[in-house]
Amino acid sequence: MKKTDILDLRPTQFVLGMKEIEFKVKKITGLNPKELQAYSDDHVIPIVLGPGKQQFIIDHHHFARACWETRVNTFSTKTIKDLSGLQEKEFWNMMIKKGWTYLHDQFGMGPHLPSALPVDIRCMADDPYRSLAWAVIDAGGIKKVNVPFFEFEWSSFFRQNLSVRLFSKSDFKDAIKAAMKLAKSPETAHLPGYMK
Repeated sequence: MKKTDILDLRPTQFVLGMKEIEFKVKKITGLNPKELQAYSDDHVIPIVLGPGKQQFIIDHHHFARACWETRVNTFSTKTIKDLSGLQEKEFWNMMIKKGWTYLHDQFGMGPHLPSALPVDIRCMADDPYRSLAWAVIDAGGIKKVNVPFFEFEWSSFFRQNLSVRLFSKSDFKDAIKAAMKLAKSPETAHLPGYMK
């Protein structure tokens, strides 16, 4: 584990769920220094080293963005793999093969070219369906599993199968109810984290 500047970390996805960011920001700002350290220790940011020794985040993008929003620097990174010896094309082929990047945007369109990824966590777009997937996980409708980008599989499914509005607070509450019901249906049994 080592310390680094949060803005030196390169995202491997285009979007975040801003409702999850809001939750994490509120949580972080309510922690005392000891609690914050413990929370950070539970969210060590895994990175892969790419060409030019660039550091690519492969998980905890939301935590990283929340750290930037709150000006918190008590986070650590851990290098999972050093692929810095690869050329750009080889590197991204490996990242795709390993499932360490998600190349769809906030509209569900993609995959896009890796060269179009945001340069840092400030430049990531909001995907309300990613927020919806997080809210259903948080409410116990989907089991959190150690599968890279599994929340995006759910957000994609919700985008395609729910006709809900996600603009206001009341819209979002109604959407959670509909998504919770859909998450328990046999239609979602193929998705990671499905619970009967």
